[in-house]
Order: sequence, then structure tokens, then C-alpha cells
Amino acid sequence: MKIEKILNNNMVLSYNTEGKEVILKGKSIGFGKKKGDEVDRKLVERIFVQNDKKDARHFEEYFAKLPQKYWEISEQTVDYAKSEFGMQLNERTILTVCDHIAGAADRYRNGIILRNAMIWEGKRFYPNEFKVGQYALDLIKRRLKLTMEEDEAMFLAFHFVYGQLNRKEPEDLELITKIIKDIVDIVEASYQVKLNTESWDYRRFVTHIRFFAQRMLQNKQYDNTDEEWFHLLKDKYRKSYNCIVKIADYIHDQYYYEVDREEMMYLMIHIEKVTRDLN
Repeated sequence: MKIEKILNNNMVLSYNTEGKEVILKGKSIGFGKKKGDEVDRKLVERIFVQNDKKDARHFEEYFAKLPQKYWEISEQTVDYAKSEFGMQLNERTILTVCDHIAGAADRYRNGIILRNAMIWEGKRFYPNEFKVGQYALDLIKRRLKLTMEEDEAMFLAFHFVYGQLNRKEPEDLELITKIIKDIVDIVEASYQVKLNTESWDYRRFVTHIRFFAQRMLQNKQYDNTDEEWFHLLKDKYRKSYNCIVKIADYIHDQYYYEVDREEMMYLMIHIEKVTRDLN
């Protein structure tokens, strides 16, 4: 790979084997270099693939000029999310987090503090992502000498929710959160219990609903259904099945989406697990 353009000492523009424009990031990767020089692959720490020329121009005009501290905080936070919680994130999450941190730091320095209207629901349904946001705030406090409110941790957490869903539209998250809340409410009403939001089974259940909601919004369904297995579960978990019927009716009435039997099976299994110690 050859250097197409030097963005700063730690970033250069190049092209990958597919001919796509990429940004290569690494300590001193551009120092003392010029266009046409070979990239020292040992120095490459991150590779950012550009979606289009507008994306590339934004990177050159904005991201390449951000202070190194913002990058370090963003990269460390994303690495923490991956290692601590096993989040499946691509390199572009670093960009959105870095962009947010830069904007938040500017706001706080100017005395502008935004309140997050979804903080209560966010803590309840995205606890791991919120912890990542808190981790970022701790880094910001130590590296940038800025103390931010937990509302900002929730704003940051949403970037990790988006990153795992591979979605960009902010309105989707609000709708997905509503779907999660409504389904959890149906389960709690059906069983006349309050689910333990600290349990592993609850977090797995919420994660499953989150991805179910994404499939629903994309109008996708499972390809195959094991009818025999479905009827076995239906007979074994009768109370969970009755609860699933209520959920399926709600989804159909509100979103005109048919919950297939494969999805019903998975939901039954999750509901059994999340309610087994509460009955």
C-alpha cells in the first residue's frame, strides 16, 4: 500500500486491495513521509474504510484535526466495550464516539449541559452500554479534566447500541426502546411480577428483543421453522406461550408484522428463563 495523502503525523490516506479509499491510523505513520511512499504496515493500528467521497472529505477536514486525546479516549472506550462485554463493533464506532466526545467537550466548556430524556429507560434496557458510557466519562474526567453528567454517559451509550445494530437512524433507537419496554410490560403483567433487571437472563432477554425489533423494522423473518419443536415447547411452556400470543397480537396491531413461529419459540425460551425464579 502506498501513501496517497498525509493527513497528520498519525494518519494517512491510502487505497486497499479492492481500490477503496481508506484512512490508516497509527503512531507516527505519516511522520517524515510523502505521497507515494510505502506504508509501514507495522505502524498500522486502525483502518477506516470510507463509504464515499463525502465521507472521506469529512474525515480529512474534521477527524484528522481532532486532538490526539479524543482519539485515545474513543479507542480505549471501544476496546473496553469489546473486551468487557463482548460487543460486536466495527472501527467506525470509534469515529462516532470520537465525534461525540469532541462535541460534548466543547459544549461543557461553554457551560451547555444537555439532559437525556431516555436516561431511565436506557439504564434499564441498555445497562452494559451505559456502563461503557460511564467508563468514557471517567476517561474524559482524567484526560480532559472535564466532569460530565450521567446524561452524557447515556448519550454515549446509544452509539454502542447503534454500533451493534448496525443502524444509523436515531429514530430507530427510540422506537426499538419502546418495543422493548412494551414487551417487558406485557411479560410482567402476564406473570404479575417485576423482572430482575440485574439478572443475566433478563439482559439476554432484552438483547434478544432488541434484535427482534430490528428484524421487524427491516421486515425480516427466520427462514425455517421446526414445527415439531414449536409444538413441544408450546405444550411444555403453556404459560409462556399464552404470553407470546399477547406479544404477537400487540406487534401485529401496532406494527402490522406477523411474528413467525421460529421467533415465538425463541421468545418462549427467553421468557421461561427470565421468569423461572419469580413464579
